[in-house]
Amino acid sequence: MYQERTITYGRTYQTEPRVVYHGPDFSGIHLDLDYLKTLSGMLKCIQIALCFLTFITVIGGGPYYYNGATWASFVSSVGLMITTILLVFYLFHVVDKFTNIPWIVCEMIYCFMFTMFFFLAGSALALASMQYKLSAGWAIASFFAFCAMVAYGFDCYLKFLSWKKGEKAVGGNTNVQNV
Repeated sequence: MYQERTITYGRTYQTEPRVVYHGPDFSGIHLDLDYLKTLSGMLKCIQIALCFLTFITVIGGGPYYYNGATWASFVSSVGLMITTILLVFYLFHVVDKFTNIPWIVCEMIYCFMFTMFFFLAGSALALASMQYKLSAGWAIASFFAFCAMVAYGFDCYLKFLSWKKGEKAVGGNTNVQNV
């Protein structure tokens, strides 16, 4: 009548290769304020302050319809944004993670370009402050633009020396020799 049966179930497993994303390792990203104590960190802070002061004095310095004023505000605002982004990259050691990017060369080119841009902006503001009435603020903006030009030029010179020595950009510490 009743017969007991045992049924055996078998499981088969098939292993397939998994696709694993091997992107950059973000485990070492942390805030390190020691970079602000280095010469490059101080220069970046000075450049940010001078870009901000140039932008504010251009905006409040005179009538805004002059093309030199729009150029100076564009240069100072873009310089403010890029320099702030670079400062954040160095503070959080992002430059240490992306070693395949030549940071020193990129920054040297960037600093050289903005040295020229601030020279043109400062010259245009100096001429405009002499030409137009009620534009004495542009003379102050011209002074800040020339100070920013000197800061970017000095930073470009330091980056050139670092590039010639073969140094590698690191956040928080001084530049280390490329081994």
